[in-house]
Amino acid sequence: MGRLKPELTNRVALERMAAGLTQEQLAESVAVSRQTIVAIEGGDYSPSTVLALRLSVVLEVPFDQLFALSNGAYSELARRRQRIVPARGGR
Repeated sequence: MGRLKPELTNRVALERMAAGLTQEQLAESVAVSRQTIVAIEGGDYSPSTVLALRLSVVLEVPFDQLFALSNGAYSELARRRQRIVPARGGR
């Protein structure tokens, strides 16, 4: 069985622009460098949980609308769960 490689998708760039913020302003607001914001927006860097939550607060977007697993990673996790966890209705 291969290793699961969850891929994180994000809407940071879209939400930043909708909020009228530059990358520099967003970076300053969450206490990171502009290069970190560039890397997150480009999908080259997955932020820590704390940084992801900070971005969510500053951008005023629920965490799960700002970050999500890719469809492929979500589907693979759902298949794995079905193999190890019985259906909830059959208790």
